[in-house]
Amino acid sequence: MNKVLLPIFVLMFCAGTVFAQQGSIGIFSDVVGVDCNLLDVGMGLGAYNVVHTGTTGSMACAFVAAHPACLTATYLSDTHPFPVTIGSSQTGVAVGYGSCRVGAIHVLTINYFTMGTTPACCYYPVTCDPRESNRCAGGLLDTVDCSQHPAVASPGFGMINANQSCLCSVPTEDTTWGQVKALYRGE
Repeated sequence: MNKVLLPIFVLMFCAGTVFAQQGSIGIFSDVVGVDCNLLDVGMGLGAYNVVHTGTTGSMACAFVAAHPACLTATYLSDTHPFPVTIGSSQTGVAVGYGSCRVGAIHVLTINYFTMGTTPACCYYPVTCDPRESNRCAGGLLDTVDCSQHPAVASPGFGMINANQSCLCSVPTEDTTWGQVKALYRGE
């Protein structure tokens, strides 16, 4: 393994107490992390993309995106855009990006053989890699920032066969600059 990437993966699994937030990791129908509405409307190949969004600079991540019970498709494989990928989306995977990357990062694609029988509103979450129990209790996902320090990302999700009762987009709330500053002062 590359001498630069080995320390990254070691840092990912080290215990710590304070970690910088590095965006969110969710499942999308596109590779840029815009459309979280996933489809299973017929028989064929279904490709669901795991995308690390909103990062200000990351080099690696670890997570699980296991086949949800409501999905009536058959898992086939993961397709990796990065050569340093250890594990599987179904049981736990760590992905090294090869360099510092910002914005939306297409981490991997989960390939299914779909049947078109998945019910509406099938929730498909990204969760913490169980091999890293220290931060799993908080529900956060492990990442590595561009300074090769452990960081975290929020878990995201996709919604298979969404309808008006289960939209996957999360509405935002209006806030003031003072409310944002108060978050960091601990008020």
